[in-house]
Amino acid sequence: MLTRCIALASFGLVLLGSGLTAAPAAQVWSTPLGSDAKWHQLTALGSLLVGTDGALLCLSPDDGKVIWKRDDIRKSNRTMAREIPGTPLLACPLFDGMMNSKITPMVMDFQTGKTLWTAPQMLGQFLGTIAVPERNLAIFVVNTMDRKDNGVFFLAHDLTTGAAKWASKFTKAGGIPLHLADNSGKFIPTMDLSGYHDPVVDGNDLYVGYLGVHCVDLETGAVKWGVEFPPGNKGLKKTYAPLRIDGDRIYGGGGGSVYAIDRRTGAQIWKSDRISDYAGLFKARDNAIVSQIEIVGGKLFSRYGGNFSDGKTASLREPIGIVALDPADGKSLYHFDKAKEGITNLAVLPASTTVVFADGAHVFGLDAAPATPVELFRVPIEFKRKMGMGGVAKIGLGALGGVTGLAKGVMSANKGLLDVPVAVSLSGGRVVVQGKQHLLSFDPETKTATWSLFYAAPSEALGNIAMFAVTAAAAVYGNGQVAASGGFATSGYSSGVNTIHSNLDRYNAYTEKAIARAGSSKSSQNYTYIITKLEKDIGVVGVNLATGETDRELPLKEKEPEYTVDEQLNRVFHFKGKDTVVAYQF
Repeated sequence: MLTRCIALASFGLVLLGSGLTAAPAAQVWSTPLGSDAKWHQLTALGSLLVGTDGALLCLSPDDGKVIWKRDDIRKSNRTMAREIPGTPLLACPLFDGMMNSKITPMVMDFQTGKTLWTAPQMLGQFLGTIAVPERNLAIFVVNTMDRKDNGVFFLAHDLTTGAAKWASKFTKAGGIPLHLADNSGKFIPTMDLSGYHDPVVDGNDLYVGYLGVHCVDLETGAVKWGVEFPPGNKGLKKTYAPLRIDGDRIYGGGGGSVYAIDRRTGAQIWKSDRISDYAGLFKARDNAIVSQIEIVGGKLFSRYGGNFSDGKTASLREPIGIVALDPADGKSLYHFDKAKEGITNLAVLPASTTVVFADGAHVFGLDAAPATPVELFRVPIEFKRKMGMGGVAKIGLGALGGVTGLAKGVMSANKGLLDVPVAVSLSGGRVVVQGKQHLLSFDPETKTATWSLFYAAPSEALGNIAMFAVTAAAAVYGNGQVAASGGFATSGYSSGVNTIHSNLDRYNAYTEKAIARAGSSKSSQNYTYIITKLEKDIGVVGVNLATGETDRELPLKEKEPEYTVDEQLNRVFHFKGKDTVVAYQF
């Protein structure tokens, strides 16, 4: 497999130099699971949690040995097994009875696999866990069936002891629209809260975005106030925008509008006009999905539309665009509704008022400082370095006008080649535009693309999987900004975690390991990994985000391989045949 060095010519790219041979990955261990993996995730320490129908396992990333196995945790999923940020704790209820209706709240130490505490068993439907380490709380969300006044209850427990702190009814039974859980069964679907962004913690208040915006008192569980409004689409996940706090206000989005609410009293300050001018059929005037809100330059920037999942497949939902609103009254100051073939999340450049996003044809930059936002740049996206399918090279993406030209030129011949941008992220002072199968690095200072790549999806099915991955990444990125503005990065969070560590001395070892892991990752290069078709096999290639060079490759020899990547340590975990984990090191 070959890559080429590139040089810039205005906003275009010129291919120069000779090919480089990609470095292969070395296998470091292989571990049989005994049955098929249904889900998997890396912990903060790099250990690998794997859920099968019959057990939950934790594997050592160093040698693949099973650190522990819990046969009493069956048919789990990512929403059920919730890692508590900043701690080695995993909230993972135990189930019994028909349809898992008997629930035993439980918190365990994921370093040892041992139960830390359990709460009394209850009858109901488990929906999810709200982790509040800054207040030393785990809050279980349950649709109860054994109370006089059944409904959706928040049940708060002390993280270190399991002592019940309070129980509070949030809404009536079935009052929160649910979505398909990750890895839900085909015949008996499991529904949960995976379709919502995480609540936001600020001081003694928990702001929940399940039905609009509600404020819950973390001392008592009382619902102080609630402002309800519809989601962008009940059938799709994450169609309420992540909540944003600014001063005495909290902002939310749903039903085609943005809402400004006094976070102390719950008074609605204003509701914007629908942010999309497109009405659609049957007077569907609230059809735009408000998918993101960012506060930049004293203004509210909101994206509407984008890529969404129903729990099975991901797809682009229109209308799509960007608006900037005046926080005084919610009136529009700027509106971009000419996006082509898709739109990414909004990224805000550090220490600036520059908002960056992309559609299928351009990377855009907006200056949020002026009274009316100003477009700083609009640079064409052209993917001129391509691998994985001979037909792509023959088409010539740049000559056709980037992704837009690609869509026009080959849509009728091969729909699998259509790949619009779905996410932007920041790396080393540059903006990385990512699609299902393409990458582009953009320098906002010089307003030029430093490198660009296109990799053909080996199949439409795998292309859809890749979209799931990048959509999830964009959602995590947005939640990270929520946390930084009023949650995990606050002094209250540090205080709460310190309380946990002081109460249980063995957590100090966790802290030491986490610091060591963070330090070791600093020496590794920043790579991203893409699944594509190699010369003879389907596999994963590693792209150096600093240079754009594709200098790593790993053939996986499966039609639809399942894998995860520890990007900090440049290690790939391949779930070979779904029942064996094989670790490779670059």
